[in-house]
Amino acid sequence: MINKPNFFIIGAAKAATTSLWMYLKQHPEIFMPEDIEHKEPSYFCNSYGVKKKDKYLHLFESAKSRKVIGDASNAYLTSPESAKWINEEIPDAKIIVILRNPVDRAYSLYRWMVSHGYEWIYPFEKALKTEFSRKDDMDFMIGNPQYYYNYLYFGSGMYFEQLERYYKTFPIAQIKIILLDEIKRDPVGCVRDTYRFLDVDDNYEPTIKIHNKGEFKPVSIKLHFMLRSLENRYRWMRKSAIIKYLFRRNQTLFKLRWETMQGDTKTLLQSKYRADIENTSKLIGRDLSSWYATSMSL
Repeated sequence: MINKPNFFIIGAAKAATTSLWMYLKQHPEIFMPEDIEHKEPSYFCNSYGVKKKDKYLHLFESAKSRKVIGDASNAYLTSPESAKWINEEIPDAKIIVILRNPVDRAYSLYRWMVSHGYEWIYPFEKALKTEFSRKDDMDFMIGNPQYYYNYLYFGSGMYFEQLERYYKTFPIAQIKIILLDEIKRDPVGCVRDTYRFLDVDDNYEPTIKIHNKGEFKPVSIKLHFMLRSLENRYRWMRKSAIIKYLFRRNQTLFKLRWETMQGDTKTLLQSKYRADIENTSKLIGRDLSSWYATSMSL
């Protein structure tokens, strides 16, 4: 018997998907790849992730007789082809989505990209302006060092079109929407509700911890990007102690804290997201008006 996933956490990026992955895989009836390195295989994406099917399925071999098997790849939400592709191969799959205020999520994603050496443009406002020239740029799509849609800080937060692909492809009963606020307010209750959605014992109580904490701002953003680029270009450098040391020191030498988002930027993004938020609210049947009325502090 070949094990394959029967549920997917499809995103959104920087919306506590890592925490949910940690909570779900603790359950004795649920299997997910144990190593954080394999958390997001992103097989059902054309331009990112594991390419060979046998290598992908190998990640789930040790699931054995587990009732539920999961893949937590954020790229499935933004990749246009993922919904149809997943449905073609696993039509009865259950889909889990965590949504976060798109304004906060955009800035959080930008900070993550810079902190990990994938983004060289600073500040955030400049990256937002550059986003329009990156969109649909095939050279950039192929040549950048990270998943392409992660560079679309604003665009990747336009949830309506992304979710609509799944609502048009899968029965509503197979889709579960979680709001980040719900996880923060009642993590155990939220996870147990997800257990019920996956049809496993909801009496199991996971150990709740904070995962994917925010990171310090690099001293030199360009140096950070250069070091990451060297790792990506020369595979042997991925094990270089010098590269790892410089990368770590560039981020922890002074432990620089990230600035909060500029008020004008926040107001502008709230305005630009408003129509999409309203459409998303109607699609999923949830009140999201607080997202354009106010924005959580970061």
